[in-house]
Amino acid sequence: MGVELKLPQMLKACLVEDWDLVNKQRQLFQLPAETNVDHILENYVTFMKSQGKSDNAEYSIDEFVYGIREYFNKMLGTQLLCQFEKPQYAEILLAYPDIPMSQIYGAPHLLRLFMNIGTTLAHLLFNRHSLLYVYRYMHGFLD
Repeated sequence: MGVELKLPQMLKACLVEDWDLVNKQRQLFQLPAETNVDHILENYVTFMKSQGKSDNAEYSIDEFVYGIREYFNKMLGTQLLCQFEKPQYAEILLAYPDIPMSQIYGAPHLLRLFMNIGTTLAHLLFNRHSLLYVYRYMHGFLD
């Protein structure tokens, strides 16, 4: 059972621009990002809780964000970076050895995560009901 995320058109355009900037124009993002992944995720939790949309006994928004953050930190170096970005990543690891990469990298790299996450979810031990909640949270976050 896989999960296919449908990105909004605006985010698809951002991914295309991101790919072009990094792969064709050989430009790197300035790091640490002004607005990092942790900050983005914290803002999302705050927004969802202000909307009264965080209560769910099966799978809470806090758990969702925790999982996204953990997955981002584990997968950044191996699956989310373009080849051209890997030397910069090595430098960042040396400069910030005790800081999670979710506190260094920003929105473009987080967006890349969502392009890869559907395949991974298919291999995790979710029951259908839980997978549906995760799917809804991901789409809500992307919207």
